[in-house]
Amino acid sequence: MTQCLLAKNFVRIVSLGPYITENLYLLGIKDEIVGVTIHETPEIKKGKTIIGTLLEPNIEAIAALKPDIVLASKEGNRKISVEKIKKLGIRVETLDEVKSFSDLNRNFIRLGKLFGMEKEAKDIVANIKTRLENVSLKGKGAYPKVFWQLGIKPIITVGRDTLYSELISVSGGINLFGDIKRKYISVSAEEVVKRNPDIIIVVGMGEKEEAVKYWQQFPVVKAVSNNRVFYMEDTQFCSPTPQTYLENVLQLIPLFNK
Repeated sequence: MTQCLLAKNFVRIVSLGPYITENLYLLGIKDEIVGVTIHETPEIKKGKTIIGTLLEPNIEAIAALKPDIVLASKEGNRKISVEKIKKLGIRVETLDEVKSFSDLNRNFIRLGKLFGMEKEAKDIVANIKTRLENVSLKGKGAYPKVFWQLGIKPIITVGRDTLYSELISVSGGINLFGDIKRKYISVSAEEVVKRNPDIIIVVGMGEKEEAVKYWQQFPVVKAVSNNRVFYMEDTQFCSPTPQTYLENVLQLIPLFNK
């Protein structure tokens, strides 16, 4: 690993978001990461310099680390932040937005190529694709309507062109707001109740009890009356890698096909 990185002269890496960091870790790139955002897990932050947030990275802190490369993403970082770092003469690579499993794999292989590990990245992706192909939904029953909740103040969900919507479909469900093309959508509780989801998935955001209990005031909703409101940690779904995509599918299939 270190030899590959040395060959590319990238021995000091700054990651501008958990999505990037998780994919680097999947490649086995860990010790070379010297700076991360405050959004990382405690385990990842240990021993690394905190360089701000996704939207407001501390440019001075990044420069002080003297990184060989800074990795950003269109998924969470602002273009103005990337340009400020570039103006300091620091190399920045920006990963593309992720709307599908194919996008996720493309970014992962790009990282592999960047660090001299293209073959390893392609092998990981190929293995995961094979395992996904072996997951069968045949005979699992009807496709439930799934409300995917990313926040409660306000209530945020996802539209059609998102990785989450694809994940719902691959796992045997139907995105409750899949008829809307926008990526993220602010919706009212009344609209959710009207569409009457069979399942509600509440993803992280540090509001577990509040978010799950919130829906108990709407017993007419099928998901509530059938006790099918589920909470998922945001670390499982909000920093996707090819590996966690597979893990998430395997986790959701039993929930969607009870």
